Amino acid sequence: NKRLYRARESFRAIGKLEIPEGEALNDRVEQVLSVIYLLFNEGYNATSHDELIREDLIEEALRLCRLLLDHPATELPEVHALIALMIFHAARSEARIDTAGAIVLLQDQDRSAWDRSLITLANDHLTQAATGDRISTYHIEAAIASLHANAATYADTDWAAIIGMYDELMRMKSSSIVELNRAIAVAEREGPPRGLEELERINGLGQQHLFHATRGEFLRRCGKIEEARVAFDRALHLTTSPAERELLTRKLRATEKAGH
Repeated sequence: NKRLYRARESFRAIGKLEIPEGEALNDRVEQVLSVIYLLFNEGYNATSHDELIREDLIEEALRLCRLLLDHPATELPEVHALIALMIFHAARSEARIDTAGAIVLLQDQDRSAWDRSLITLANDHLTQAATGDRISTYHIEAAIASLHANAATYADTDWAAIIGMYDELMRMKSSSIVELNRAIAVAEREGPPRGLEELERINGLGQQHLFHATRGEFLRRCGKIEEARVAFDRALHLTTSPAERELLTRKLRATEKAGH
């Protein structure tokens, strides 16, 4: 109640709320899109909730993005790109967990369970995002998501194109997480040893469970069982997600069994 009261008082002090123009609008939209994407990501891969997928957060992020598209001042290419990106991911939600609530990895997902109507909608938004002369990071990420969503099978995934997209994303926004995702694509196209080489060059991810989980998988595929076990164990101790802890526990047990 106190927070609501303070919020109301703040709005009264501001007076009339107006949509900014020009560069001020672009800056504000960029901030809003960043918050919406953070909200979506927490819904798509909950970090500490008992359930991996928070449908309420996903729906709210999509609703907020649609509100931006409904206003002529904010119906911008990057907004179409972000909603395309989120819808591509949302289309796979049903296949990402099994009946017991356990994570199903992309290569093992039943693609017949993917929502084709949502993929079509995301493709339409991605087409609309191509208008104008600005390309945002959301454009590139949505293009990567489209390559996954539109591939008939995992084997049909165009990993060369995805690597090229990550290279472009790195030029636009250098990020260790982008490097990690690129290393995964390299491993799929050129083999785990090459993926491991790319992974070992990345700095700043020592406390990220995804780095150690990915490294463990590459090591396992390279036949380095003991090193893989250590990496999976490290990842297990770093994650706060119950669903990811369950997945890593399964991987750890399988690795230990293979080592005996």
